[in-house]
Amino acid sequence: MNRKKALEILPAIVDNEASSDEQVAFFDFIEHDETVRKEYEEALKIKQLLKTKYKRVQTPEHLANRINKIIAALEEQTTDEETKIYNLPSETSTKTHSDHSTKRSVSFGSLFRYLAAAAVILFFTLVTIQLLDRTASYEDSLAGLVVENIAAEHFIKSSGQLIEPHFGTHSVTDAEQYLLNHFGMVITVPNITGAQFEGIVMADFIEGFQTPLLEYTQPEINETIYLFAFDMDKVLESNALKRHHEAVAACNTDHDFFVAEIDQHHVVSWLWNNTWYSAISNHNGYDLAGLVEPLQYNR
Repeated sequence: MNRKKALEILPAIVDNEASSDEQVAFFDFIEHDETVRKEYEEALKIKQLLKTKYKRVQTPEHLANRINKIIAALEEQTTDEETKIYNLPSETSTKTHSDHSTKRSVSFGSLFRYLAAAAVILFFTLVTIQLLDRTASYEDSLAGLVVENIAAEHFIKSSGQLIEPHFGTHSVTDAEQYLLNHFGMVITVPNITGAQFEGIVMADFIEGFQTPLLEYTQPEINETIYLFAFDMDKVLESNALKRHHEAVAACNTDHDFFVAEIDQHHVVSWLWNNTWYSAISNHNGYDLAGLVEPLQYNR
């Protein structure tokens, strides 16, 4: 990978259309090339801005009316000219064949202008739709890279229900030992006030990236809490996952946390040592943060 190649595939990287090998090579390259890295970051900002500022909406009524009037006027003009040509007075019937051919050419020219105008309108409509679709896909692609967004997606798709643990236990100490013995992960499994630890689900968080899902239940209110734990070294190595930028800025000490609102759910994130946590439930995020004992949060 060199700078020229990196810039060539940058649009495909932004659109999430590059191959896995190209993505790996690109992200490895921008670790050492500030120019291309800035180009990439700017491209991400632009696509996010486009979606934020220019959301897909129904065609405004005044614009639809204007287009319809243009088409109607062109149709009327074409009809009038065709009437003049094909409903000629009898005294003009002695005109030569060449005269009629000329007038028919005028009529066909008007018809052509009408068709051309319609084609232009259709073209711009299709281009606009394509632009909006690509902009939407940009945002979806960008959102899909963010840890907090994916955590919310997993919770919503599972309807917030308890997933059968791969390792079931009520002991957080046993869970920590299991993660160390089987996955070499040194992770603190937190106690959550009023909730019972149920165990660990090990599955792909995204394709090719596995991280533990720590599950808790509150049987008296039929509530389940998902807590995803990430080894920060693996997150940084993956180049596929990003943390919510505001959460990264907010979490500097063991007591710091950030609440992101995603799809009408709150995702609570914090950093302990070298582990990034993202928790989600049907709770208000600040209430949930107050239940995580080491955060020591009081509303």
